[in-house]
Amino acid sequence: MKRYITYLTLICSVSIFSACVYFNTFYNAKTYFSEAEKLRINRTTESVGPNITTKYKKVIEKADIVINHHSGSRYFDDALFLKGKSHYYRREYDLAKEAFETLLSVNRKDYLTESEYWLALIDWKSGSPQTALSKLEQISQNIENETLLAEISQARAEILVDLEQDSLAVPALEIAAQLTKNRREKMQLYQRLSEIAYQIRDYENAILHYKNVIKYSISNKQTMAANLEIVKRYRDLNDLEKASSEIQKMLADPKFSTIHAELELELAKLNLDHNDTADAIELFKAITVDYPKTAAAGEAYYQLGEHALLNLRDFDKAELYYKRIIKDSPGSVFIAMGNQRIKELNKFKKSKNIIQKTTVQNKQNQVKIDTSNYVTALYGLGELEAFHFNQIDTAITYFNQIVNIFPSSELTSKALFVLSNLYNDLGDTVRALNLQKNILQKYPDSEYAEYILENSDISGSGISGFSLLSKAEQLYLIDKSGAMQEYRKIAQLKGSEAALRALYFLANEYENYYFNSDSVTKYYNQIIQRFPKSEQATIVRTKLRQTDVTNKKVATQKTINDY
Repeated sequence: MKRYITYLTLICSVSIFSACVYFNTFYNAKTYFSEAEKLRINRTTESVGPNITTKYKKVIEKADIVINHHSGSRYFDDALFLKGKSHYYRREYDLAKEAFETLLSVNRKDYLTESEYWLALIDWKSGSPQTALSKLEQISQNIENETLLAEISQARAEILVDLEQDSLAVPALEIAAQLTKNRREKMQLYQRLSEIAYQIRDYENAILHYKNVIKYSISNKQTMAANLEIVKRYRDLNDLEKASSEIQKMLADPKFSTIHAELELELAKLNLDHNDTADAIELFKAITVDYPKTAAAGEAYYQLGEHALLNLRDFDKAELYYKRIIKDSPGSVFIAMGNQRIKELNKFKKSKNIIQKTTVQNKQNQVKIDTSNYVTALYGLGELEAFHFNQIDTAITYFNQIVNIFPSSELTSKALFVLSNLYNDLGDTVRALNLQKNILQKYPDSEYAEYILENSDISGSGISGFSLLSKAEQLYLIDKSGAMQEYRKIAQLKGSEAALRALYFLANEYENYYFNSDSVTKYYNQIIQRFPKSEQATIVRTKLRQTDVTNKKVATQKTINDY
C-alpha cells in the first residue's frame, strides 16, 4: 500500500510538473507577445524594426513548444493564435495563414471570427485587397465585439488608403476611432483622420480631428503639434482672422512657449497672406535672430530668400539667405530647396554672362554670334524666368528672341511650344493657337507637333515622325527585321527629331545585337553631322573617342608582337 501511494504521488508530481512546464512556456510566449505589441503600437515609423520582429520570433519559438509537445493542453489553441499573429507581423504570410487555418480546423467555435479576420488581412498583404475588403465587410455584419469591430474598421480603412481611396477610408476610420478603447490608439486614429482630411482638402474636418488628437493626447509634444496644425488649417480655409486670433492667444499663453518660434512663423506667413509684406519680412528676420539654428529659422531664411529673389530681384541677397539655411539651420528641411535655388541662380548668372560676353564680342569684332551657346543661354534664361522665378513676361521676351532672331536653331521649335503654353496660361488663346499652327507647319515631325495633334482639335497633314516611331516600336516586338527597315526610313527624314532618335536606335542595334562596327560608325557620324548640338551627338563623340583609343592600343600591341 505504501508503495502504491508513492507511485501515485510520483505520477501526480510528473503530471503537475508537465503542466507547469507548458504553462510557463505559454506564459513566456504571451509575455513576449505583449512586449512586441507595445513596441509595435508605440513605434514612430511605419516599418516594424528588428527589435520588434525578434520579439515575435521568440513568441513563435515558445508557441511551437506548446503546439508540438503539448498538443493536448488547454493552451494549444491560444498558442496557435499567438503564432499566427506573430508570423503576420513578421510578414511571413504563408506561415500565418497555415496557423490560422489549423486553428479553424481544431477550434472553429471559439476562433471562427478572429481567424477569418486575420486571414482577410493576409489576403490583403498577399496582393488581394478587394477580396480582403469583401471578407472584412461580411465579418463585420455578424459581430458585436466592439474591440474587434474597431480593428476591422481600421483594417478596411488602411486597405482603402492603399488603394488610394482616401475619402472612402474616412468613415471606416471614424468608426474605429469611436469604438477603440485604448487612449493612445484613439489619438493615433484621429491623427490619421486629420492627415487624410488635409490630403483631400477637407480642412474643416481636419480641424475637428486635430481637436480630438488634443483631447486624447498623452504627450505635450503631440498637443502642441496638433494646435499648430489647427492654425495652419484655418489658413488653408482662408479664415485669416481666426488663424491670427488663435496664434495671438497661444503666444500669450506660457504653456505654448515650446512652439513660439513656429507660431511666429505662421504669423509671418499670415501677414504675407494679408499682403502685409513689410511686417512679414520683419517677423522672418526676427525669427532668425530670436530662434537661431531651429527649423523655424531655416524656413524664415528660405522665405527671406524667396522675397529677395521673386519680389526684389536681388539675386545676390537671395543667394546669401539660401546659404544661411545651410550654415545656421543644418537640420532644416529647406536645405534641399535652398540648394536648388542656388543652382538656379548660378545657372542664371552663367547664362547672363554668356549673352553679355557674346554681345560685346559681336559689337567689337563685328563677327557673327555663336548661335549655339547664345541660343542655349537665351532658352535657359526663359525657362528659369517662366518656371522658377514666376516672371512670365520676361520669359516671353527671351523665347521670342529665339523664334525671331534664330529661326534655324534646334531650340526654335521648343521655344515656340513653350510660348504657346505660356500664352495659353495667360488667357491669350488666339496667339497660342497661331503658335501651335506654326509648329505643325514648320516642324511637323517634331514631338511638339505630335503632342499638339494628340491634345487639341487642330488637324495636321500626313503622319508625323513620332507616329512612325511608335509604329516601328510596336513592329519591333513581332518583326525585328521589318522594324529595322522602318527605322531606316524614319532616319532619312530631314531635320526631324524622330530621325535623330531612329539614328541612335539603329546605332545601338548594330552595336549590341548585330555587332557591325562599320554600321555603328556610319550612324554615329550621321548623328554628329546632322544633329551636332544634340545630347545624342555628345554621347556618340565620347564613344567614338573611346573606340579610337582602343583601336590604337590594339594596333600598337600588334606591332610589338609582330616585331
